[in-house]
Amino acid sequence: IGSKSGVEVDKNPGLVNKTMLFKDSLNSGNTFTDYQLRPNYAITLAVAPDLSSPSHAWAALQTLQSSLLGPLGLATLDPTDWAYRGDYDNSNQSTDSTLAHGANYHQGPEWVWPVGFFLRALLKVGKLAGEDEYKTAVSVAGCVLARHYSHLHQSPWLGLPELTNSKGAFCRDSNPIQAWSMATLLDTLYDIHREAA
Repeated sequence: IGSKSGVEVDKNPGLVNKTMLFKDSLNSGNTFTDYQLRPNYAITLAVAPDLSSPSHAWAALQTLQSSLLGPLGLATLDPTDWAYRGDYDNSNQSTDSTLAHGANYHQGPEWVWPVGFFLRALLKVGKLAGEDEYKTAVSVAGCVLARHYSHLHQSPWLGLPELTNSKGAFCRDSNPIQAWSMATLLDTLYDIHREAA
């Protein structure tokens, strides 16, 4: 997890865009990708919340929440990153290689399936971090799940989409109902129910 002091001793301090996160990669072929904020560490913390100290894990999840959480999904890349392209259009035929033919699929659109892992991680880490953190996690999970519940009632498919564009905007090239978007949120509900039992 990065910190201000860690930035000072980092090999590439000029590439640090965000702190209080877990790196997605290490020694990547493209050095800058080691410094990008992506939602993947929520998966790790959901299944192994004790890999880090609760305070570090909680701080990293707060970074995900404040930087990547949209109305339905988690952005696949931090909107403040220079490579961020949050609106997916697979039919884009332009000469912009960062967007054409859906090249930005992993560069910012808000995927729904990682939200379940984020919420599960938030609840598990919150429980380890302390009573106040757990209460916050329960409150956040309730608010986020309420948005999904509302979307389900408005969906002609009675489902959740694969992804949305930036800030939850409709994406015409997204699958309107995707099984793993639903499945990871059902896992979250299962965890909440099991904890309450």
